[in-house]
Amino acid sequence: MGKRFFILLSIIAFLFTSNIYAEANKTATKQKKEVSKEAIEAAKKLLQEMNLEQVYKNAVNNSTANLIRANPKFKKIESKIKAFYEKYIGWNSIKEELAKLYAKFYTPQELKDITEFYKTKTGKKVLATMGRLSYEGQMITRKRLTPHIDELKKILDEVNEEEKKEASKKEEKKETKKEDKK
Repeated sequence: MGKRFFILLSIIAFLFTSNIYAEANKTATKQKKEVSKEAIEAAKKLLQEMNLEQVYKNAVNNSTANLIRANPKFKKIESKIKAFYEKYIGWNSIKEELAKLYAKFYTPQELKDITEFYKTKTGKKVLATMGRLSYEGQMITRKRLTPHIDELKKILDEVNEEEKKEASKKEEKKETKKEDKK
């Protein structure tokens, strides 16, 4: 099993879990069109309770470390890489947008309720385990798909073969028309 296989498998697992989240979101709440200042302020308090500033700081550090791990020669420009990530996904660059995103999906009261929940012992546990649950859910998906990847590859290859046949037929028709015109 080569690198392409694992890349394909990772993409499939990601798309599968992304679709689960998308479906859950459709049924969970309807998106609001207008975002109030009150909702944005409530969202900011929620993001603070969720400790997202630290999450984004960790994301910057992990992204930098992963890039350097993948190519150690980048160690000499670590500060530039980190500055790049800070600029685009650092907390200061993204917090307003995230607050507006939360405010788009929740009312001010819902945001306050969620914030209060995250202050509870159970809420703190939800926050602490959320990332791990998501990761392990993706691993379950990958584990279940891995033994059957050849079956999916066969299905995809069938479509590719059909497309090739159709393209070949179209090309033959073009050639026939050219010959008929001569």
